[in-house]
Amino acid sequence: MPATALMRLSADCRGMKMTEARKRLNLARALWGWRAHPTQEEWLLSEAQTKVAACGRRWGKTEAAAIDAATTALVRRNCAQMIVSPTYDQSRLIFDQIERLMLSFGPIRKRVHVVRTPYPKLTVFGNLITARTADEDGRNLRGHCADRVIVDEAAYVRDSVINEVIRPMLADRDGQLVMISTPFGKNHFYRAFLKGMRDEERKADGKRRCASFTFPSWTNPHISAAYIEEQRRDLSPRQFAVEYEAQFLDDCNAVFEWEDIEHAVVSGNRHSGDYDVVVAGVDWARYGDYTAVVTVGVNDGKCEVVGIDRFNGIGWTRQTDRVVEFLRTHRVCTVLTDRTSVGDPLTEQLQSRLWDMAVEGYTFTNSSKRELIDELALRFAHGTVSIPRDEQLIKELQYFEYELTDSGNVRLGARSGYHDDLVIALALACKQAKCAGYTSPCLAGGMRASIEEW
Repeated sequence: MPATALMRLSADCRGMKMTEARKRLNLARALWGWRAHPTQEEWLLSEAQTKVAACGRRWGKTEAAAIDAATTALVRRNCAQMIVSPTYDQSRLIFDQIERLMLSFGPIRKRVHVVRTPYPKLTVFGNLITARTADEDGRNLRGHCADRVIVDEAAYVRDSVINEVIRPMLADRDGQLVMISTPFGKNHFYRAFLKGMRDEERKADGKRRCASFTFPSWTNPHISAAYIEEQRRDLSPRQFAVEYEAQFLDDCNAVFEWEDIEHAVVSGNRHSGDYDVVVAGVDWARYGDYTAVVTVGVNDGKCEVVGIDRFNGIGWTRQTDRVVEFLRTHRVCTVLTDRTSVGDPLTEQLQSRLWDMAVEGYTFTNSSKRELIDELALRFAHGTVSIPRDEQLIKELQYFEYELTDSGNVRLGARSGYHDDLVIALALACKQAKCAGYTSPCLAGGMRASIEEW
């Protein structure tokens, strides 16, 4: 399509007797052959001033947002749009897709100008699209104006950024706020969602002030039912309800459901010899927190806590002595320890002293910690872990939470005023049970025999 034909198509779209949203969908089909699936079309056809969509994973929100912004830039004039997300990488997902769309069509490519520093900016036919981050409480967003702001993963953007920074950016131009996200508790995103569900107020031009939508993952017809069922099996019911059903749940910040914790508590004492293999997890600390050691017996893939030790305020040498004695008492075959920071030399000390055990280290990052805790949460949800009626462990599980940081990231840890050392040690032990319980016959037999001989 030559440039003149493109200009004529855009002009025709402006002149047609249909909503702008319908014109933009037609334009996407004409330029890129893109067809929205039914719920994407429902979302894109809404022209409410504030649009809120609670989406399940893989629904297609990144694709829909990119088409939305790209076609708006081609249909309107002198329009400034901004993509905002909790992190820069998240904003780039939509921006990069917009850039690919624009550059994939020759007549548009010649009119596109992209600048990547200090932040991504794309101009086409005099219209501007930028990608920004909502971190540092939106400090870098202040002072800007926009006709449209698309907030991706809006539930993870702080309330103050939405109300004190982004909404004022739109005030001068009576602009549109678009918020799309998977739910994250009942925060500002939930309140905006409720407002859109019950608000029938309309502007002078007849458009709704606010509209809300719920799009579970399976409303995307391109996702197989088998994939959805696989996720249902692999995730806890709470995780699946939020991530794929797009449900807003009470106390969503809690990682472990209270019912699952109660169900996991067992009475009576069992001994290390009752299990196929015994493994352990160690979380190191010295002063404010505690060094925690948890031993877990494994039978048929199920884990049961058989030993707990927790202490602080003593030197590293005495700590390693105590840990070594505890592990030998419980006839542990393999142990996974926190190897982050000071944990590295302590892990090496255990390796040198426990020559007849498999001692491994685990380095914590945001992603590795979340993976570790997600595996433990699944065990509780599926009933494959048992714990004693230990008051401190139960309390730590109850108050272990997700927390949204100032930078828009999710932090996992204890609620203020509580500890999480036993939770981490238990998670490490369960991971070691999964990795080593039955993959190495020597762990279940030969290694235990060597311990007995020792």
